[in-house]
Order: sequence, then structure tokens, then C-alpha cells
Amino acid sequence: MRCRAAVVGLGYWGPNLARNLVQSAADYELVALCDSSPARLARLGALYPSVAQFADVGDMLASANVDLVCVATPVASHHSIARAALNAGANVLCEKPLTSTVEEAEDLVQLARARGKRLFVDHTFAYTPAVRAIRAAYQQRVLGSLFYVDSVRINLGLFQADVDVVWDLAPHDLSILSYVLGERAVSVKATGSSHNPHGLTDVAYLTVGYEGGMEAHLHLSWLSPVKVRRMIFSGTDRSLIYDDLDASEKVRIYDHGVNFDVADVEARKRVLVSYRRGEMRAPALDTSEALAVELREIAAALRGESATVTTGDDGLEVVRVLRAAATSLANDGARVAT
Repeated sequence: MRCRAAVVGLGYWGPNLARNLVQSAADYELVALCDSSPARLARLGALYPSVAQFADVGDMLASANVDLVCVATPVASHHSIARAALNAGANVLCEKPLTSTVEEAEDLVQLARARGKRLFVDHTFAYTPAVRAIRAAYQQRVLGSLFYVDSVRINLGLFQADVDVVWDLAPHDLSILSYVLGERAVSVKATGSSHNPHGLTDVAYLTVGYEGGMEAHLHLSWLSPVKVRRMIFSGTDRSLIYDDLDASEKVRIYDHGVNFDVADVEARKRVLVSYRRGEMRAPALDTSEALAVELREIAAALRGESATVTTGDDGLEVVRVLRAAATSLANDGARVAT
């Protein structure tokens, strides 16, 4: 039986959800579109004339008999919409970040569990072939142990009205790192600045500590004249560069590195560092659209089959890190536990 799905929020991401739901006809039937904007509703509704249209979430939940509600609205509204959907007996797929507070995220996770429903979070990068290749390389010890991860996620705009650059961009990096490492972030140090009339942080630098002791460094900006989406995973055996904007070689693995061959700590301080420079290889990646993969695996999970899905618990962990980053920003970059 196909899953009856609805999309709430038809701005930037909602139309992508609707398109992929329609294209995944073996798993889903798109039965409802919901948005408070008549213009957006009419525009997308014209593409799917057989799909019911609603201006109010409550009306949709009362009459559309929905199995899965996809929430693609501003983050401040995620909690109320997802809560209403869970209480109405629907499963929920919520855009990142899951909520605007830790307390709201905890409430949704607990409510889904109490209602016996599934809460998924749209950490789309976890479903990309590139990130899955990175995870496989890490788990198979191709990189050895990680020294650090360095990420640059910068562009010119788009300025958000309700969240700063950390809440807007960092969830991508945090969800990738959580998926690849399989470890919790335990601390954050964050510094940043604002150059806009709204006073929101538009340039930020985060240092995120993980359970195993590795640290990741994130550079986030809405003010860069060029768009960069690059992560460096520096390992003891090999290093990996992930460039999401590279059309042909998103993932490159370099047999370059640094050797420290002395085990004794005091002796290591005196040893000369040796450098290793080998070959580079770029693994072949399939071209599946991440959102299509995500919806396919969510459908499998709803049928009770095994699937790799990002859940409300994953979304909650990201929100914990975002809250800690906000606290650190407010305290001149002090390290804050998550």
C-alpha cells in the first residue's frame, strides 16, 4: 500500500519534496499541499491539479487522511506543525533544523514515541552518494584515524529572517559529521560577527569536539563573494577532500600525509617529521538525487524494513549543538558542553 503524503510549506524546499513524492509513485501518493500563501499554493497546485489544496494545517489534517506530513516551513513553526501532525496520527518528515529549541525537539521525539509514530529529520546530505562514500571510507579505516575535519560553507546570502548563519548552514556540516563519525558532539566553541541591520550573526567559526577527541572546524558565512562547499578529512593514513560543487569528482582521496614514527611522547617532540606524497583517486559515485533516496528509505522504514534513515533523535542532537554554539557566541567563544 502506498503512503499518503502531504507537503506543508511551498517556498524553497517544499516543491522539491512534492516533485520527488510524485516521482516516487510506487511508494507514495501525494494527496495534499498546504501553504498560507495563496500565490504559492496556486503555483504548485497548477502542477498537480488532482492534489487537494489547503491554507490551514488543521483543516488538512482533519480531512486529508495523511500517513506522512512533510514539513518545509520556517524553523519557528516546525514544532507546532509537527506536533499537530503526530497528534493527528501521521508520521512526520521535518526540514532541518528540527526545531528552534532543544526543549521543542525533545518534546517531538517523546511525542512520536508515545504515539507510536516515526519522526524523520531531513538531513539530506546523509543520503548523497558522496557522503555515503565518505562514511564507507571512514568506517573501513581507509583514512586511518582522523586528525581533524575542516569545513568551509560560505556564500553570498541568502539572509534569513528568523535564524542566523549558524542555524542556517551549520546543520548541514553537523549532520554530515554525525553520520560519518557515528559519534556525538560533546562541546562547541563559537565566534562570529554581524554586519547586517538585523543584528544576526552572518560570519561564524565553530570548533566542535567529538566523543573520540577529534575536533571539527567549521567556517560559515553569508558574506563571501564566492560559494564554497568543501570539507577536508585529514587522516593518519590518507586524507579526503569533499567538494560538493565539483560536478565530476566530489570526493578525492589523497595518499598524502604526515608520519610520526616515535611512540614515546618525549622522543616524539624531538623527531623530524616525515611527509608522504602518493596518488590521488576519485571514487566513482552514482548520480541518484539525495531526496529521492531519502524518501525511498523512509518508505522502507515505514513498512518495517531495514533502512538508513535520519530520525528525530539525530535532529535533536544537531539542535543541542546549535544551542551550545549560540551560548558560546554570547560568551566570547567560551567552550560550551552540548
